[in-house]
Amino acid sequence: MAPETVIASFVVRFVKPADGAVARRDRPDGGGLRIVVRQVQSGYERRFARIDDAMEFIRDEIALLE
Repeated sequence: MAPETVIASFVVRFVKPADGAVARRDRPDGGGLRIVVRQVQSGYERRFARIDDAMEFIRDEIALLE
């Protein structure tokens, strides 16, 4: 029997708040930029201030499927 294919899809949105905050690479919080990650299959969504944290969330979600 062939192994089942597992699909994990994510939507990543980068949100700039309306207060005019500008994203800056030299600030750990992105200078106001927010990142929203949604796991498509489950609908679970989390918000982050740092891309590294968002990527860790995605890695952890994929690991749960394996």
